[in-house]
Amino acid sequence: MNFGNICAELNNDQAKNIVDSILNSGLYPNIVVDKGSFEILYQNDRAIEMYGNLIGQYCFEAYCTKETPCMDCPMVCYGDKPHVVEKHDEILGKDVKWQFSAVKWFDNKDVMLASLVDVDETAKRVNNYIGGEYESRTLDTLTRIPNYSKFYEDVEHLIKSNQDKQYAIIVFDIDKFKSINDMYGMFIGDEVLKHIGAVLKDTFGIQYKYARMHSDNFAVCLDYDKKGDIIKAVEKLRKKVNSFTGDPSFTIETSYGIYVVEDREVPVNLMCDRAMMAAKTIKDNIMKFCAFYDEQYRKDMLRVSELEREMNPALEHHDFLMYLQPKYNLSDNSLCGAEVLCRWKHPEKGIIPPNEFIPLFEKNGFILKLDEYMWEEACRTIRRWLNEGRKPVPLSINISRYHINHNDIEAVLMNLLDKYDLTTAAITLEITESLFLDKPEELNRVLNRLQKRGFKLEVDDFGSGFSSLNLIRNITVDTIKIDKDFLDSEIASEKGKIVVNHTISMAKDLHLQVIAEGVETKEHLEFLKNSKCDVAQGFFFAKPMAVEEFDKFCF
Repeated sequence: MNFGNICAELNNDQAKNIVDSILNSGLYPNIVVDKGSFEILYQNDRAIEMYGNLIGQYCFEAYCTKETPCMDCPMVCYGDKPHVVEKHDEILGKDVKWQFSAVKWFDNKDVMLASLVDVDETAKRVNNYIGGEYESRTLDTLTRIPNYSKFYEDVEHLIKSNQDKQYAIIVFDIDKFKSINDMYGMFIGDEVLKHIGAVLKDTFGIQYKYARMHSDNFAVCLDYDKKGDIIKAVEKLRKKVNSFTGDPSFTIETSYGIYVVEDREVPVNLMCDRAMMAAKTIKDNIMKFCAFYDEQYRKDMLRVSELEREMNPALEHHDFLMYLQPKYNLSDNSLCGAEVLCRWKHPEKGIIPPNEFIPLFEKNGFILKLDEYMWEEACRTIRRWLNEGRKPVPLSINISRYHINHNDIEAVLMNLLDKYDLTTAAITLEITESLFLDKPEELNRVLNRLQKRGFKLEVDDFGSGFSSLNLIRNITVDTIKIDKDFLDSEIASEKGKIVVNHTISMAKDLHLQVIAEGVETKEHLEFLKNSKCDVAQGFFFAKPMAVEEFDKFCF
């Protein structure tokens, strides 16, 4: 859906009236949220009746009562595909279903249209709110233990009334709970939740406060003398929770986050958020089952939130800059290419290095937009060199797994080359070695098509810890790039030098070109020349540089 088209055809007031009529025509509460900043841009009448006017606020603060964007935020986790998500609604006090659809708003802004599609229950809740008849329940209807609102109330009273005691909040959830529902059915899933409720009753009785927060999330507040007491309590709870003796019986794996209460003025819901934040840090780590909250977690989340709010405006304002690092032919030390690298020139923070934002963008999918932006910058630069009468060198651009899985990379690249009247020899495609671990057959099919178009393909980070020998046998690429860490660690010993020598020799026997990156010393250079390596790049030759500096340095 593109509401921006309506705005283009009508004046602004007419367009807004039409869009308002469309979004008020159904039964659902509708909310529009800016995908980049998480700001609420619009609510229809039903949403305002239900939640109050929240326009201009951040959705994670207004709807989810959190300090930072939700770690399972549907806008980040599911991309642009329409999807329905069941989430706990802090305001309504129940699990509800939201449908999320990516749309274009006025000025072609990328937004998410969220519709509350649990219509019957929603209507009841609206009527209750409007009529003043809504009454908060204190028990969770499934497990028959206190619910989150009762927990918040009781814990706040407890910790403020007992200033002489030390308290900790423990929040835990079931690892891969969705898989239990999918494998055994919702009935067994409910039995698991009831089992945990019974364990909490049996373990803590009336001595401590505990609750089912929502879905498979539970919380406990307990007092302690030493931190070791908290760990012992968690271990005892985990042992009981993990043994489910239903039919079928299986082991329940759980992850625990612990927030030690120091500032008693912090709202209890934020204490629980912080405990859960700690639990998220050990997900998928089979060696750990609990973690204490560290303020650095919150700072990291705020930092991530800030970067995600700023990434789209930064792209629009051309704050992402293309840097180039020269590559040199070791046979005659001549310039033979350059690798395209990205730097973020922030208007206030200055240059932000890629290791601070690339992993985040790979996680949230923004890497698709950023990579394609950098690809176009590379093509535009090569066209400028040609127009100025210079002899351009091939530029290597990065390809992520998102491009293999989420778009027609072949069409995108060919359209760019057509736009700037370039051949496939102008750019080289770099693919990380780890990419071959995910659906290698599908990846090879894509790479074969690209090679048939005439593109040269490089495997980046070769030797970085994956199945390099199998890869060198099966890949359909033209070049391997020896990883800097591999180079450093291997040439430090005689055995290591033999490994690198034979790696280069095998690659050449397979008619693959070999590039070494991260060359920083004369020792590196001499060793690589003696090993018959073809090309090198690194600080020994030149650091990554802005395009203007590259023009002066290399032409």
